[in-house]
Amino acid sequence: MPYSKKQSIVPSNINYTSKDFSTIKADLIEYTKSYFPDTYKDFNETSPGMMLIELASYVGDVLSYYIDYNYKESVLTTATERKNVLRLAEFLGYKTTPITPSMVKLKVTTEFDADSESTPPGLPDFNDLPQNPIDSGLRVASSDDTELIFETIESVDFTHSGSSDVPNVEIVSRDSSTLVANKYRATRYVNAISGETKTKSFTITSPTKFLELDLGVKNVIEILDVRDSSDGKYYEVNYLAQDRILKEVNYFDDETRETAYSQAGTTDDSVDVSIPYTLEYIKTNKKFVKKVDSETNNTKLQFGNGLYKFNISGSSSAALFSTIEQQGINVAGVPASMINASLNNLTTNNSLNLGETPANTILTVTYRQGGGANSNAQAGELTNVLNAPTDVSLVVTNEDAASGGTNGETVMEIKENAKTFFASQMRCVTREDYQARILNLPAKFGNIAKVSVARKNNISGLQVYTLSYDQNRRLTQTPELVTDNLRNYLQQFRMINDSLDFGFSTDAGDFSGYKINFGVDFEINHDRRFNPTDVKLEAIDVIKDYFLIDKMQFSQAINLNELRYQILGLTGVIGISKLEINQTMHGRNFKNTNSDGTAVSDGEAGYGFVYDFGSENSDQPGALKNGIIRPSATPAVFELRNPNQDIYGRVI
Repeated sequence: MPYSKKQSIVPSNINYTSKDFSTIKADLIEYTKSYFPDTYKDFNETSPGMMLIELASYVGDVLSYYIDYNYKESVLTTATERKNVLRLAEFLGYKTTPITPSMVKLKVTTEFDADSESTPPGLPDFNDLPQNPIDSGLRVASSDDTELIFETIESVDFTHSGSSDVPNVEIVSRDSSTLVANKYRATRYVNAISGETKTKSFTITSPTKFLELDLGVKNVIEILDVRDSSDGKYYEVNYLAQDRILKEVNYFDDETRETAYSQAGTTDDSVDVSIPYTLEYIKTNKKFVKKVDSETNNTKLQFGNGLYKFNISGSSSAALFSTIEQQGINVAGVPASMINASLNNLTTNNSLNLGETPANTILTVTYRQGGGANSNAQAGELTNVLNAPTDVSLVVTNEDAASGGTNGETVMEIKENAKTFFASQMRCVTREDYQARILNLPAKFGNIAKVSVARKNNISGLQVYTLSYDQNRRLTQTPELVTDNLRNYLQQFRMINDSLDFGFSTDAGDFSGYKINFGVDFEINHDRRFNPTDVKLEAIDVIKDYFLIDKMQFSQAINLNELRYQILGLTGVIGISKLEINQTMHGRNFKNTNSDGTAVSDGEAGYGFVYDFGSENSDQPGALKNGIIRPSATPAVFELRNPNQDIYGRVI
């Protein structure tokens, strides 16, 4: 509809871009001159009119500043105040910690006797070792600063190897007359964190929705345990709507497992891989989130909004309770049977179940406090054990320096970490993401030494091949229990439309991945001026280092040209007449499994699958081409299983 003359827009000389004192003052003077030319003409700096103009300019300047400042502080990239940055980071899902603790790997050793009745004599008596795990929380103080204390975050179990870098037992002393060993030393490595464990109790009376408990202390590293007076455990979650929680179960607390090598109800009862803990998902309404107050830097716990009446113990699992309210739904006058039926539907819905709030109980919170830049320690400084178990003699030290302790994240670090967290959402998107996440599986759930992840024809499907280390750091099939742990561990990181398949199946059984073993046979020409034995030993050392298992990965080729170059670089070597890699040589077979999973009739136990390495002098070179042994089409790892036995050489 057309505008009339009265409705037409009249141009204005008001400048809306003026935001500071001087420009606003100049605009007001021009405005006064334009619209009140006869009313006011005294624009002297000392006139009353100029006083009013300057006061208005001052107010406009201040208002403009706070408008700009508020907008600047509402965007993560431009915010500068720490409390605002913390809130924006929390909005993106990133939780900061008030302080960062120092971490270190402690070396824990204990001595034990030899078996006096063993055959041959002098073998270690493993029954003399501590048979029960030493729980986490072993406190070790610095020899330089008694106030600097570290606590172990894993149990120390001398009955098994929970880490792939645990050395074999070593002889401490021998009988002076027979030279038979009579004392041994066992070594375990365990991770420790700077800080001390403390507790605080809260008396809860009437229920409160979204109850917040302030610990009243700073520098809280982590919440270790929250329990009510009926021994009901509350679990920490990332958000209250989270309905599934990962729970760790030590083999010592699992009635179906006798040792860390037991697999409970799986196919193989005992395996070569240590699995101290198993992972399982549980559903519970007992949960809380941890928060850090942006003003005081104190740590707070926030619980859900499920309210209960007649709950004497403070737990919804108590025998006598009746629900009066959940998620804000009033149920007054509704029969209890209908209430419980409705609640069952609510609690199975992730979007509605925000957990229960404690009531009529005493909550005991166990937390760890400490850390900071002053918690870093030098190598060899952590030696004083403060709470060693009775009847157990322990020697503790740190071979490497304790590092990582800081006084919390800076504002810039919080910004960058929050942006990274928001971009990744802690999800595995690419196959490289999955590989990195699988290799980061904590050792207490079983070790994963090698991994390969490949996309299937359907984009959402992924095939995962894994191999683990045994006690001698040799590749072995990943046990089924470790695979179950891995599957549960990845549930919290995988994309919702990704399906994961682990290993492969044959008529002879299930396998987690392919490994291909081989032997090495070489002949080298040496310079007569050098000892041939020394030349041979140096060549063997080069071959061992080249095939070091840490360097070998899935689908990795073997470059014999590079190996020849390294051998020719040795002092005393003038030529290589033969360098062969194969699975059959010198009357031995370095293989034990056919491609269909069946056993090779004359294979050696512990070795891998059959593979056609080929030879350059053969009409059918197999995998060998131009001095390079190509990997198999299906991802596999080449392994020199026993370097001290599988290398044959001659110096001529």
